[in-house]
Amino acid sequence: MRKNYLFLLLVFLITSCSGNKQSAEVEGNVIDTVYIVQYAKGFTVKKYADYKEVTVVDPWDSTKILQRYILVDKTKSLPANLPKGTLIRTPLKSIVAYSTIHCATLNELGVLATVKGVCEPSYIDIDYIQEGVKNGTIADLGQAANPIIEKIVDVDPEAIFATPIQGRTYGSIDKAGIPVIETPDYMEPLPLGRAEWIRFYSLFFDNESQADSLFNITVNNYNTIKEKMVSVKEKPSVFIDLMYGNVWYISGGGSFISRMLSDAGANYVWSDNDKVASTPLAFEEILDKAGDAQFWLIKYNHPTDLTYTSLEKEYKPYSYFSAFKNRNIYGCNAAEKSYYEDLPIHPDYILQDFAYIFHPDLFPDYTPRYYSKMKE
Repeated sequence: MRKNYLFLLLVFLITSCSGNKQSAEVEGNVIDTVYIVQYAKGFTVKKYADYKEVTVVDPWDSTKILQRYILVDKTKSLPANLPKGTLIRTPLKSIVAYSTIHCATLNELGVLATVKGVCEPSYIDIDYIQEGVKNGTIADLGQAANPIIEKIVDVDPEAIFATPIQGRTYGSIDKAGIPVIETPDYMEPLPLGRAEWIRFYSLFFDNESQADSLFNITVNNYNTIKEKMVSVKEKPSVFIDLMYGNVWYISGGGSFISRMLSDAGANYVWSDNDKVASTPLAFEEILDKAGDAQFWLIKYNHPTDLTYTSLEKEYKPYSYFSAFKNRNIYGCNAAEKSYYEDLPIHPDYILQDFAYIFHPDLFPDYTPRYYSKMKE
């Protein structure tokens, strides 16, 4: 998937996350710093003396490139003979963010002040964004699937952070001449692979050292919990979420959430499904596969917490699951918890919750951040 991987492996047999400074001849240009991506499969970086080449792999066809960005320092003149790609002058000072995940990552990096417009602010649980939208310093651009182009043009951002979805385009915004920075991090098969995208963001803001430091902390925390689960003998079965309309979208066994459940010492009932993306299934298929599962984890966004009574009232067949009958459901109300904001950056936080739910005896002093046992 990463074309330069074998070459870099020959250049560096041993290296760290941030890489050591070396020089190597590549296609007539001199690489100034070899940049190693540890876990993520979706992006690669080549750092030359006068620019950075950041490539985003097509997550639906790894033989193709989704985007290539050429990053050049604003304070320097444009180098001659730049490779083909979307030119972006860094560091970015004014951007539009389509989702809460983009905002959360920028907040983690300390560059949230660059956000001048957002889509669907009601789903962004960050005080700075809420206050900005309220007082008019941050534009409300409407729905991410169909943003208000005129408002984006008025904001005049240097770039737009957007999440690509297979088969969808960005409509009229393509004609506005504003670079779209695509972040298909949700397609990463490894939780730490998704978390590593914070390093991708940092390339556009020239704060790579900070991102590397934050990412290393996440890696250490995550692996400490994971290693503690290695000795666990009993791994309970688990399934997740609820129906949406008439279908139930299940995360594939190749998804990062499947890996997280495994790393937390559980057996995800769809672990034998090798897909990364979600798959829509009928309720009967879910019941057949997960009917006897020991645990059920539910994420939702409600004004009030779900209970066994309200869940059964919502859809009577939910009560057919063993996890319902045995009162072994754990819920996370995303209206009150920052689950979606934290998951891409801090899978270690969510992993700790999972591990506690499945093996509470190993974490006697831990209080869950997101999930709680469902009440009657």
